[in-house]
Amino acid sequence: MRRRLLAAVPSKGDLKPREYCASGIFPDTMNEEGFFNAATSMEQDILQKVLDEFQKLTEIPRPSGHEKKVSDYLAKRLRELGLTVKQDEYNNVIADKKAAPGFENVPLTMLQAHMDMVCVAEKGVKYDPQNDPIKVKNDGKYLTAEGTSLGADDGIGVASIIYLMAQKFDHGPLRVVFTADEETGMTGARGLSADDLKDVRYVINCDSEEYDVATVGSAGSVRLRFERDAKFVPAIGDSAAVLEIKNLLGGHSGMVIMQNRANAIKALGVLLYRLHEAKVEFGLCDIEGGVAENAVAPHVQATICYWEKDKAAIEKIVADFKAEMAEAYEGIEEQAKVGCTATQKPSQMLENGIFLSGIMLINAVHSGVYAVSRFSNTLPQLSANIGKTFVKDGKFEVLVMARSAADANLSMLKTSLRALAAMSGFNPDFGATSPAWNGNPDSLLPKMAKRIFEEQNNHPMTIEFTHGGLECNYFISKNHNMDIVSIGPNNKDIHSPQECLELCTIVPQVRLMQSMLEELAQKEK
Repeated sequence: MRRRLLAAVPSKGDLKPREYCASGIFPDTMNEEGFFNAATSMEQDILQKVLDEFQKLTEIPRPSGHEKKVSDYLAKRLRELGLTVKQDEYNNVIADKKAAPGFENVPLTMLQAHMDMVCVAEKGVKYDPQNDPIKVKNDGKYLTAEGTSLGADDGIGVASIIYLMAQKFDHGPLRVVFTADEETGMTGARGLSADDLKDVRYVINCDSEEYDVATVGSAGSVRLRFERDAKFVPAIGDSAAVLEIKNLLGGHSGMVIMQNRANAIKALGVLLYRLHEAKVEFGLCDIEGGVAENAVAPHVQATICYWEKDKAAIEKIVADFKAEMAEAYEGIEEQAKVGCTATQKPSQMLENGIFLSGIMLINAVHSGVYAVSRFSNTLPQLSANIGKTFVKDGKFEVLVMARSAADANLSMLKTSLRALAAMSGFNPDFGATSPAWNGNPDSLLPKMAKRIFEEQNNHPMTIEFTHGGLECNYFISKNHNMDIVSIGPNNKDIHSPQECLELCTIVPQVRLMQSMLEELAQKEK
């Protein structure tokens, strides 16, 4: 899950590897086009072994909520490396590695990543997330997937930890925790026993996506399902059309919520209400859009029925709205498409009162930033995102995720959302609320990470808070004495088929983790 909110990362075509990768990383590794030449044999060996572990993960389908196969594989793999392993009822894998000789009394350090992934595919790509492997592409600069998300969030964290567990170096006692269902509810982190955390002093979380950033705090969050019965009546009119908004940028709501990207569901809500305001007689037969609660909706479509006599009025409203979208998101949503395509008329439509209340709800729920942090004008304090909407199994549902750097702000927003639900006739079903994690940037672990990274890479590292959510929030709530830092290599456009992992940032992260473990061993011996 993406954590940090800063300026947009450039697209693959805009990246210049010698600029984007620190100058001190892999000297003489890349040619003028930015592709790898021969790195040092040690660096090549580390990279290849990490990628080998990652490749094995891509062959095991692991969408959130379906982790049994990958959990069993990881348990087996860690046992092969000599660790003592157990699995809990949530499919979490908890494994212990004995300290190197002479370092048995060093405080326990936990290395942690999540095993599940967000599985999405490009339109038209045949992909069954529960059965199909990820087809990985490696162009020498980036790791991507053929038509689907890559799953480097957080497969590369898992692979890096497994690689380290196979190495011999000085370290204290280590605990590896691979959690399940991070992407849809953090079920694994929430369910992880406090007994598995009570003796942990240090935690290195491997689920961040910028290699020169150490994260020391993340927002709390809550997922909300607005739901009401979808009653149907015979469809009116003699014609039908599909209204569609697509090709939006989308992206992880914790990362891009301040970048003024369009939300397709919000946009369609405005368009449908414009038709209602114009007194066009139409009905809503179906609606479906979005990817997940924690992703800004990149696409949505709705089928409407209407009278042919109103076709010209509908087309004008759609055309006017398309022009308004282009103006509102100029320079951002350059690929956006707004369409109205004739289709076969369905036999039924939603009862008018239900579909109107749903459209009003979509318009009323703010999808974006409510307040900016007092510490940084690039970091939200409070936000919400409409991630999905659909009519299915007799229900009309709208899925929302809210985030806050302070538990009190989230509590107040939840009250407001309950009020909106009551006004619109929807039932609000809140998931578990994730607590906020407000770490200490001056504690030992983040300061150590920053110093070692800068020494190894001749490149600055920043220590920051994030508006995204991390499992660390749950860990610290169960053991307030832990010192936690979150790191990871550059991984762009996660939760999308455009996800790409920058290869030259993998080894620096592995070296950083190993050096931190070695220094903790010597310091605490």
